[in-house]
Amino acid sequence: MAKKIAIAGKGGTGKTTVAGTLARLIARRGKEVWAIDADSNPNLAVTLGLDESRLAELLPLPRTLLEETQDEEGKKKLELRVPPREVAERFGAVGPDGVRLLLMGRVDHAGAG
Repeated sequence: MAKKIAIAGKGGTGKTTVAGTLARLIARRGKEVWAIDADSNPNLAVTLGLDESRLAELLPLPRTLLEETQDEEGKKKLELRVPPREVAERFGAVGPDGVRLLLMGRVDHAGAG
């Protein structure tokens, strides 16, 4: 059974450390873990044990993965164009404990955030 865990809170409270440690511990128990770094200044890769060269290769998820559709009542909704597993395999990087990291975005230069 899949579970989703979100770590949220004020800046500087240790969210990244808690999320990375929790992800690694769960993966070490043999569970499949996908960690998504949605911070504008992503550092989860370091906590997960990925080295600098792997982090440089990691591409943020492109907006083109989403498609706007309408439900039966005409309400707009966003859907993935490809299955989640394919997204994880194409855009994720696996750390030493088996945690697959996905990057939501990255600030490339001043004024980009």
